[in-house]
This record gives sequence, structure tokens and C-alpha cells, in this order.
Amino acid sequence: MSKLRLVAHISISIVFTLAILSHYIGYASTKNDLMVLKINGPIKPSTADYLERMIAKAESNESPGILIELNTPGGMLDATRRIVSSFLESDVPIITYVSPSGARAGSAGTFLVAASHIAAMAPTTNIGAASPVLSDGSDLNKTLASKATQDTAALMRSIAETRGRNVKALEATVLNAKAYSSEEALEAHIIDYIAEDRDQLLAILDGETVETKSGSKTISTASMNLYEGKRNWKEKFLDAVGDPNITFILLTIGSIALTIEFVSPGILVGGFVGLLATALAFVGMGQLPVNWFAMVLILAALILFVIETQGAGIGLFAIGGTICFGLGGFLLYGDFGDNPLQGNIFTLSMWLLGLVILVLSVLVFFLILALRDSIARGSPSNYSTLIGSEGIVKTTLNPNGTVLVGSEMWSATSLSNLKIDSGRSVVISNYDGVQLIVAEKSKEL
Repeated sequence: MSKLRLVAHISISIVFTLAILSHYIGYASTKNDLMVLKINGPIKPSTADYLERMIAKAESNESPGILIELNTPGGMLDATRRIVSSFLESDVPIITYVSPSGARAGSAGTFLVAASHIAAMAPTTNIGAASPVLSDGSDLNKTLASKATQDTAALMRSIAETRGRNVKALEATVLNAKAYSSEEALEAHIIDYIAEDRDQLLAILDGETVETKSGSKTISTASMNLYEGKRNWKEKFLDAVGDPNITFILLTIGSIALTIEFVSPGILVGGFVGLLATALAFVGMGQLPVNWFAMVLILAALILFVIETQGAGIGLFAIGGTICFGLGGFLLYGDFGDNPLQGNIFTLSMWLLGLVILVLSVLVFFLILALRDSIARGSPSNYSTLIGSEGIVKTTLNPNGTVLVGSEMWSATSLSNLKIDSGRSVVISNYDGVQLIVAEKSKEL
């Protein structure tokens, strides 16, 4: 077994071991521990994973309750439905607290607050505006808006009826994009309490009785301890790579590295970096509402870049590839209504997109210059003068690689597709297009 393969096997084993341990190792908690969870940011699949895991843990430990301190602008509909379902099916009291002051439970967050057993807000917080919109914040077209609105409104009505909250007031957050301050939400019976801070909320909740899936539960905060339920390494990792800008950077690095590896095979570092970055990008996109038409544009850009390296477009294919890549990045997180609660949360920084396009444009400029120089050097008369010359293999020919002839590096392939290791002397026997055909110096031509 080669050293590279051994390292790969060991790495995979470590990853699987950590994945298994992450489900069993955590901070110890007891029956008197009230779990405190923090949701600060968009609602994504990793958020649903985190909440589902902690609810299951609280149930197994017979915890007196779960306090979720919430501050979110909204999120993805599928993840929101998963969380709502876990709230409604929970045997442990779920308490949501929109805090600190200035926080909000926007869009998808409204559903989480409505679905909890007890809902509270800090002063100067707000809740609502859960109308379906596109990922860029714009309104849906009439037909799609009607379908998405009725679907989400029906979900909100069922939640409000189950929890005994104001159906019309909560339905208005979907149908009319209505938003409420904490005082308005309390008056409209959307929430149960307003509390200045966590301590005041716990004092208010002492002795409160709620109906869970398994029956009535009374919350006693006098003797309970607080247990902070933290995300495990997997959830933290998914949160990190699920950032739209990080995902796009990984996709850009992967695309460039894979293109280089395809054009100049044998550069293993480029291929490894390209595959790793692309794999991480796809993991991140699993946490985001991705427009797959944009991915087609990015794939088309890579194909155009590869075609350009063959010297066929004299710059036109590279320019077209840059345009496709930029347009694909601009549209990458547009879902056209598949996740109607997300609003304009999942967006790519236009500064980052502009910087990537600028870098690609510079690379394209130098590529065009290099191609023109290659074409000038690569005319039949110039190539014919190389026949019989000697060179040194710089990248192993298997059968393709690179050869140093004089002071210039050339793409080359070995005669009869034989493997020639780097450092060996070769003789140019012929050429095919812009590629030299070589044989080992000791071999007969």
C-alpha cells in the first residue's frame, strides 16, 4: 500500500470515528437541567439537525424543559417544517425567547415561536413578516405567490390552533406580511410573556403548566440548573461551509484547480485541492437554497475554459467562460420560490463576486497572451526545428506530462504511450498540434 493511500485510509477512519463519537459524547446533563439553546442566524438544515438532536437528548434525560433564545431573520421552509414538527411532537416543554433587545423572529422564526409551548420576547424585539418571497427579497409572481402563500398560511393556522394562539393575527404575518413589536404580539396573544432578561423569564415560568405530547408538565425553575446545549463538530462544520460566501469561494477554488489539473494532468496537488474544495462546496450548498441552473452556467464556464486552453477560441471561449461564471455566481442562491420563507437572507456578496470576476479576467488576459505566444511558437515550421532536440522530463509522462526543452516548458506525450519518469532525458521525435511527442534518449526513435 502506498503512503498516499495509507494516509487517506487513516484520515477516513478518523473522520468516521469522530462522526460516531459526536452522537454519544457531550456535556453531562441531569433531570434538573433546563437546556438552553441559542439560535442566532438563518434557519438551515444544520439548525434543524441541532434542535432535533437536543430535543431527543432532553427527552432521554427527562429534562424539565428547553429554552431556545432566538434571533433569526428567517430561513428555509423545509428546515422550518422539520423544526415545527419536532416542537409539536416533543414530550419536553419548548420555550422560545426572542432576545436580546433588538432581536427578531422574522419569517421562519415566527413559525418556531408559534409552535413552542411557551413563547416570550424581550422588550424592543419584533416578530412576523412571514410572507413568501424570492431569495432576493422580491415578490413571487401571482400564481406562485398564491400557491406558496396558501400553503404557508395553512401551516401557520394549524400551528396557531394547536397551541391556542391568535389564528388571525398569526395568519396575517403570512397573508399580509404583518409584523408585531413585543408589546403588540403580547396584546394580540401571539406570545405569552415579555421578559427583560433570562432570569426574569425563569422567575415568571416557575410553576407554569403546559400540555406536551405525553401529557401535562409543570415547570419548576426554583431548583433547576441551566445546561447549555452546544452544537457538535458536525453542526458547526455545516454552519461554517453553509455560509454563501464561503461556499462560493470553495466552488471558485475547486473550479480553477480542476481546470488546471485537466489541462496539465499529473499535477496531483491541483487535482486534490480541486476535488476537496468542490466536495466542500457541495456540502455547503446542501445547507443553502441553490439554483441549479446557475450550477449549469458554472459548469459551462469550466468547459469553455478547457476549450480555450486548446487554443481554439483565441480568447473568445475564455471571455465567454468568465461571463458564464459571473452570471452563475450571481444567480447561485436564487431558488425561484422553492423555499419561500428565506427572503434575502442567503445572498452572495457582490464585492466578492466582483473580486472573483476581476481575478478571472486577469487570468483570462494572461491566458490569451500565453496562447498567442504558443500559437506563434507553435507553427509547423517552428515545431519542425525542435525534432531531434533533447529535453528533460519535468512532470512524469504517463503518457502525458511536461518537458523542458532549452528554457521553455512544453506539453508532451511519450512515444507509444510509455511511462517516462521525471528527470529522464528525452528526444523530440514528432509533434501533434501543440503537443510534443518524445522518446527516452536511450530508446530508438
